[in-house]
Amino acid sequence: MMRFLRLLFMMTTLFMVAISCEDRPKVNLSKISIDTEIQRFDRAFYNTDSSKVLEELAELQRNYAPFFSTETEAIFWRNQRKDALQNELFKKTEAVFGDMTSESEKLNNLIKRYYYYFGTKDTLEVYTYLSRLDFNFPVVYAKPYVFVALDLYLGEAGAKFYSGLPLYLQYDRQPAFLTRDVAFAIAEAQVPPPKNPMSLLDAMVYKGKILKLTEMLLEEVEESTLLRYPPKKHAFSVDHEKDMWIYFIEQELLFDTSDELKRRFIEVAPFSKFRTQIDAETPGQIGWWFGYRIVDSWLEEYPEMALQDWLKELDSRKILKLSQYKP
Repeated sequence: MMRFLRLLFMMTTLFMVAISCEDRPKVNLSKISIDTEIQRFDRAFYNTDSSKVLEELAELQRNYAPFFSTETEAIFWRNQRKDALQNELFKKTEAVFGDMTSESEKLNNLIKRYYYYFGTKDTLEVYTYLSRLDFNFPVVYAKPYVFVALDLYLGEAGAKFYSGLPLYLQYDRQPAFLTRDVAFAIAEAQVPPPKNPMSLLDAMVYKGKILKLTEMLLEEVEESTLLRYPPKKHAFSVDHEKDMWIYFIEQELLFDTSDELKRRFIEVAPFSKFRTQIDAETPGQIGWWFGYRIVDSWLEEYPEMALQDWLKELDSRKILKLSQYKP
């Protein structure tokens, strides 16, 4: 009997996986002929001869124009090349990423998916560089450029550099999040923000749209990676989804426009603040996850809806109603 139950469970699991794969939107990239080569400014610059960096600047400027401006002085670049921290970070990034074969393939597919959804009128260029640990800007999307700071994705190899960050922010500095963060930066630029005053529900749906589009730009991604939630905290969210949603409803928080609610449930934090004894078990920014759930349910109800149409819809109450979201 137990063997039969185990077999039944395995068959059910495989069936559910098959269904989820069938439900995943089919994206045919065969007609997208543009390939995106990752431009390694970090390698080009830190592999120069440190004693001849000024002589080699002209060639660097020709090949990596976005990093140079008429105001940039040669002395700045000479100092950057000799900077002890930058050189140590370069050694670490080489050890972690090497020639970036895997990341390059993923990023190329990501950009192709962007072209699939938004057209090839404006092509994108992706550059890697070292930011000298500028944690505020791990990925910068300034169309047509995407700048990725490799020194902010070192994971355990960067432990000593990240030690000044709270643990929950150190978690975000893993190599596994690099491609996800590039997709998020591109997606964020495509989603119109809600008008002020912004309710908690407005903020949830806005972040949910960005996450949904991020997911669409990635070939495949685990929900915990999409949200950058630690696995245990993601599991807690799944297990307590209904309870947390009931809290929002009973406390009449969804349509409240106070900034305090956004600090508790939307802004970056180690955990969300329901003001209970188990708050520490929740992930920060839980409002993002609920927004993603709502948007995901909405699009499942209306699979024929065009991308631009759902991006432009700003009525969060309407979206919630049409989504039939019921955890």
